[in-house]
Amino acid sequence: MAAKSEKEIKRPAGTRRGREVRAATAKKFLARYQEAWETRNADLAASLFTRDAHYWENPFGEPIVGREAVRAYWHAATDRQEDIHFSVTNSFHHKYTLVAEWTCHYRHKPSGESRELAGMLFADFYGEQVRTFREYWHRRAR
Repeated sequence: MAAKSEKEIKRPAGTRRGREVRAATAKKFLARYQEAWETRNADLAASLFTRDAHYWENPFGEPIVGREAVRAYWHAATDRQEDIHFSVTNSFHHKYTLVAEWTCHYRHKPSGESRELAGMLFADFYGEQVRTFREYWHRRAR
């Protein structure tokens, strides 16, 4: 079964996106995203997303659907990381979408290996929360 594209995801009847993303909203999202990752706080990460969010961690896989599934994903992913350092290197927003380039360095708990991630995120906002989220990243040992 093919994953639904962002265009195929329908908003619930009678809902609107609301206001366009303002600079303050984008900045707050990125700061809270960083905090969630660095503190391994799955509850904080989940709070950044709408109840019906679609989160693509893998562009070829099915999306993670719903806030509770996002929470479970973040808990599992960050549980194996320690000494986490996340930073945004570039970002911009337009209308309802935020695009950001980021890096993250951490120690992989099971192996003790230092790792570095470099990635991009694309966040489509619904109000002050993200409704569709796509990220692409690469990992290397440091």
